[in-house]
Formats: sequence, C-alpha cells, structure tokens
Amino acid sequence: MVKASGITNGRPQGRTGFLGSSTLVWWILVTVIVGVVGWMKTINVLLLVSYTTAVLLGINAFLAHRMTRRISARRLQHAPAFAGEEVNLHSEIHNPVGRTKSLSVRESAAPDVASVWYLPRFLGGTFVDAATKITFANRGRHPLPPLLARSGYPFGLLSFQRILTTAGEQLVLPPLGTVNARLMKRFLIRAGHGDDRTRRPPARYTPSDGDVRGVRPHRQGDGVRDIHWKTSARRGKWMVREYDQTAPLDLIILVDPWVPGTPTDRVSQRKLEWALSLAMTAAWAWVHEERPGSITLVVFEETATVNTGPGTPLFVREGFCKFAGIVGTPNVAVAAAYGIQAIRHKAARLLISTRPHSPVAGAIRSAGLSLAVVDPSSPAKWFVLPAAVALPPVSGKRETA
Repeated sequence: MVKASGITNGRPQGRTGFLGSSTLVWWILVTVIVGVVGWMKTINVLLLVSYTTAVLLGINAFLAHRMTRRISARRLQHAPAFAGEEVNLHSEIHNPVGRTKSLSVRESAAPDVASVWYLPRFLGGTFVDAATKITFANRGRHPLPPLLARSGYPFGLLSFQRILTTAGEQLVLPPLGTVNARLMKRFLIRAGHGDDRTRRPPARYTPSDGDVRGVRPHRQGDGVRDIHWKTSARRGKWMVREYDQTAPLDLIILVDPWVPGTPTDRVSQRKLEWALSLAMTAAWAWVHEERPGSITLVVFEETATVNTGPGTPLFVREGFCKFAGIVGTPNVAVAAAYGIQAIRHKAARLLISTRPHSPVAGAIRSAGLSLAVVDPSSPAKWFVLPAAVALPPVSGKRETA
C-alpha cells in the first residue's frame, strides 16, 4: 500500500461525465476556423491541421475515460468523533487492473474545503490511502460527499469524472469539557454510591472505599475528611490518609433530555447541549481515571434506551453515538424508570436532566435506588463547560414538567 501525497484545494463538481478545461473552447474554435479556411481556400495543409487537432481531442476523450474505468474506492469505518476534535477521514482507492493509470481523486469533506490527491502513476493492483483532516463544530450526523475520480490524460483538454463511492456519514458527539474526576467521584459517593440505599452514607465512609495504607502530604483537591489530624499536629503540616486501590466502580449515566415542546427555543436547546456535554465528559473522564468494569447509558425519550458495555474509551465513542441525533422531547418515558434492570446493580448512578425536580429521579428513588442528580439550575462544580457550549443564566422562575 502506498500513501497518497500532494493534497491541494479544488472544487470538483459532483457528477459523472466529461468536463472541459479553460482551453477547450479555444481549441475547438481554432479547429473549426482552420478547417473552414482550408476547405474554402482548398489548402490541404490547413485541412490536415484541422483534422489532426480534432483527432487529438478525440484521443484525449477516449484515454481520459479509460483512465477512470474500473477504479474503485471505499470509505474506511470511522469511530464517532467529538465536536471540535480533529478527525482523520480515511478512504481506500484501488486500481485492480495491471495497467498504470494517471488520475486525481477528489473529496469534498466540508462545504468550503475539498482535497485532491494526484496519482500520476497509479500502478495496477495497488491501493492508496487517502486521508483528510477535518474538524466538525457541532454534534450531529454530518453527511460526507462521495469520492470523485478525474483524469484529463494525456493533453488535459477534456477531463472525464466518475463517482467512486456513494455519500457517507460521520457521527459527531457533543464537545468535551473538563471534569475533576476526584470531586465527581466524591459527589457520586455522597449521593449513595449506588449501593441500593436511599439514605446518605455515614461520615466515616471514605471515597476510595479501601483500607488505610498510610499517610501522605496534602495535595490540592484532597477532602477535609481524609486529613489525619494527629499526624498533622505532630509534623506541623497537613497530612491525609492514603487508601489501598479497590475494585473499579461501574458508572450508570441517565439522561433526561426534556424540552418544553417544538419548536425548541434557544434556552432549551442550550440546556440540552449542556446536559449532553456533561454526560459525554463524565463518561470520558470516568473511563480514563477509574477504569470501570462497565458503563451503562440510559436515555429517557418517548421510550427508554439502554446501552451497556465495557468501560473503555472505544465504547464511550460508539455506545454514546445516540447523542449525535438527540433533539429532546416533552414526552419523557418516566414510567420506564421503574422496570430497568440494568441500573439495579452496585454502581455509581448519575442523572443529568435539563430541568429541576426531574420526575425521572423521583421514579428511580421510588424504586429503592439512590443516585446523584444535576441540572442547569444547580450545575456540577466539578464540571467546566467547553467553550462551544454556553449555559443560560439561571432565573428565579423554574420550569415545570
């Protein structure tokens, strides 16, 4: 496999057929004028020149069409990307015949950007990896236009263009913010640690849930409960308890994408984007910091969608791909929260809602399960919004379901 090079900008037309160059009109005009003058004046040399230029144009059209025949291409599978993340879009181009070809392959990866890979000696039986770097500003399902093969061999007067692939699609997830994983874990533990208790855990409960291994100097972010007061007084500086590593804690993220109705107003849309970005960032930070055994995503729309998988970055990208198309709904399936068996095991549960006093939280607690709840009226202090998402100001008036 060889690597394509020579990427430049261009604007290909997305159709199959012949395309004329800027000199084609002059070529045809000169051919016609010379032929007419030679015929009227009976000058055989001029007729010969006219016939020759016409034949050369025909040869150009025949060979240009031949260069794009049997060339195939396919888009390689791409994992969902985050908004604002630079994505490498890879496509594989194949020349199955033994004949060397000369052509260019074009891809319009964005409305104002098109990439061109020039292949002057595309050997038969070889593959070319064509890669384009692009950044998507917003989440959603972004269409990708087809790949186009074009050749003007050998004179460039007339080019033939053929569509190699059908239009594709790139899933783009919400943008990632910043999460303090330690503060987030403490917040989830204080909400009950997901141990099927609705009361608050006792004060002696430690964030790491392990045996005390020793003490160490205080670091930024350590809690007051972890301070070892006797050792701190003896040494004259803050010392905190250090705990043994315990089994990974699974994470369950529940999303209540409630919006008042359609069409969605700007404030409601910003709250929805905030909720999705928080859910995405929390899961991404959790798999990198805690390395949980599993992650479960539950989205309450008109029906509840449950997706459980291993606590890996790949699952966070692929398992949360539903976030690319969520638009919110006023008809949230609250009753479905009572019967979801996937959220009943021991895990940290986090409900992210677009509204205060979410009835989904009440339904889950009524089922005997504890969870932590955040919404735009009481945003999480351990989460910093990405620059692309702005949380609307909190007013004294609260929405009701």
